[in-house]
Amino acid sequence: MIESTLTKIRNFNRNGWLLSILIALLVTDLIIILNLDLLKQAIPFIFFTIIPGMLIVNILRLHKMEFLKKFVLSVGLSISLLIFTGFLLNSLYPLIPKPLALEPVLIALNLEVVILALLDYHRSRESFSMGDIFNIKLNPESGLLAPLIFPFIFPVLAILGTYLMNNHQHNLILMVMLFLIPAYLVVIFYLKDRINPLTYPVSLWLIGLGLLLMHGLTSNHIMGRDVHAEYYCFQLTLSNLHWDINSYYNPYNACLDITILPTLYQVISNISSEYVFKLYYTLIGSVIPLLVYLVSKKYFKIQYAFCAGLLFTFQIFFINLTGAVRQEIAILFFFLAVMVLFNDYLEKLVQRKLLFLIFILSLIMSHYTTSYVALGLLVPILLLPFLKGLVKDRKLNFKNFDLILIYLLFLAVWFLIYAKVQFNAAGDVMAATAGIAGGGGAGIGGGRDALVLSVLGIGLKSLPNTISAIVNDAVFLMMGIGLFAIFRERKKYRDILGDKFILGILLSITILALFIIVPGVSFFYGADRLFFQLLIFTAPLFVIGVMKLSKIIKKPHLKPAIFLVLLISLFVVGNHLQYHFYGIPYSSEYDSTGSIRGELFIYDQEVVASKWLGNYSDADLKIYADSIGGSRLMLGNIDIYRARGINFDKNKTIPDYLYLGYVGTHDGKVYETLDVISDWFNFDFLFQGKSRIYDNYYSEVYL
Repeated sequence: MIESTLTKIRNFNRNGWLLSILIALLVTDLIIILNLDLLKQAIPFIFFTIIPGMLIVNILRLHKMEFLKKFVLSVGLSISLLIFTGFLLNSLYPLIPKPLALEPVLIALNLEVVILALLDYHRSRESFSMGDIFNIKLNPESGLLAPLIFPFIFPVLAILGTYLMNNHQHNLILMVMLFLIPAYLVVIFYLKDRINPLTYPVSLWLIGLGLLLMHGLTSNHIMGRDVHAEYYCFQLTLSNLHWDINSYYNPYNACLDITILPTLYQVISNISSEYVFKLYYTLIGSVIPLLVYLVSKKYFKIQYAFCAGLLFTFQIFFINLTGAVRQEIAILFFFLAVMVLFNDYLEKLVQRKLLFLIFILSLIMSHYTTSYVALGLLVPILLLPFLKGLVKDRKLNFKNFDLILIYLLFLAVWFLIYAKVQFNAAGDVMAATAGIAGGGGAGIGGGRDALVLSVLGIGLKSLPNTISAIVNDAVFLMMGIGLFAIFRERKKYRDILGDKFILGILLSITILALFIIVPGVSFFYGADRLFFQLLIFTAPLFVIGVMKLSKIIKKPHLKPAIFLVLLISLFVVGNHLQYHFYGIPYSSEYDSTGSIRGELFIYDQEVVASKWLGNYSDADLKIYADSIGGSRLMLGNIDIYRARGINFDKNKTIPDYLYLGYVGTHDGKVYETLDVISDWFNFDFLFQGKSRIYDNYYSEVYL
């Protein structure tokens, strides 16, 4: 039945395709204009996140490219188009007083889709059929379908589990999901010769989506550390329906993926602002592991590419991805740029260059640090033909110089004109890093990120912490074996990976080494974030390392078992399950107590108190809170300059308002810093001369 349906779709001609696009656009417009709930929150997001990019893919005549690559390209191109559209509309201010309002946004998006659809129609061959787009081969005889269908249960369990946990503090369904995923992987590895090939990318996507939903849907409010400042920038743009860097002169506010992009999504869908981050960005983030899979699949069998994708998916930073959404979108663009750069199917150089530039420009407008790391990786790779020609043939090869010049020119224009605050921030970090390296960070751990120290075996605080370090060190060991294999068997791996990809690996390892060697580098930019970004190049090292280890121990039949043990161990520590079974509550998702839950889980009443404070307090007075109170205040639309942290080192009373959230009022705990938790009665002096002016049991306000 499924195959027959796909056959009918394939036989759909270009006239029908054009008509279907225009009808779908009209239906989407009507849903938006008539404000049809549920449909409005789903259909516009799906349409404008996939269809415009799919039309661009067709215009570039990439019909024979496999569907999965076309799908991820469509998503990336659609999001790029939304960012560029919003930026161009925003540039019409003050000619249009509210350039990001629904009317100008909807008109612009409609014009773009119609123009792209007509261009697609014009460039399509007469023999064009929907099979050129949906070239999915799903022959029931090609493998078992049950393993392909089963992982659809993971997102369902995540949604039901978070609902049960949010409202009743029962984690049974979430624990079932976290048990089923490793069990499912065991089945997949056991049935590797009998399953349908589509099982690998589909299950990778659904496992990632389940983990992202588990974190993203926990609490009714956004979860994380960076995300609250990101959300504040989004709210500034949304409230004015115009992006203005001067409204909050901060590097975050210069990232268009957390200002303009979510504003466009919100105005066309009318979904709750927080759920733009919690749901829409979760759905977008679930696509990213597929890019690791696709890049690795070029060099390895699909089973090994699947392992590379799982290595990425089981990273703690991925599971908590909606806690740093500006980097999520930037990583999406960076991985797409890498996929395009190493995609042999793009035989026409103009296609490759155009797609590469679109994603690189989108990356630059999305996140500054990810852009700097990408610059250090991609420019040397682009220069490789020139360097090889210079050394080997004594000839000048300027093959990629146009890409490099446009890349650097746009980088300079963006950071020096539109986002100078980001350029200045990078300079401050470099200066501070140099200061630490020059002696400001004395001691073996001076200026280094705690994660880097734990990997080195320094500062381990408990058995679960030690288990986490051992598992991560085992992964690094496999990568080290893989790197050694590449050096030992240079000719073999040059034929498999190619010089460009090997250069990307070497540059990635060099950057990671600098994070460990140079004090201060990891202090200002988390090692987990960097490792996460570099996995597009280093994940294949893990695959090579496991394959090489099985040969070293002369037991090649144990290769699947080694992959399983390492990946399931990484899954366990990525979800903090070793802490849970040791009796330490360490998860914000399935533990109802613990410091992490207390920090990240935000109750509705905490936000209600914050909004009350914003509406009825004296606007000239500051509002003081502990280290986690600021996130609650920002959700209540408290001006970021008005909120103040408490200096607990000074035995002094504080002026103005004092805000306590649920942990303070219910548990009597105060977060002096995110890692130091004390009892409020140790700071009784803070309440001297103050009266409680608001109390809803979950929050209190003193003045």
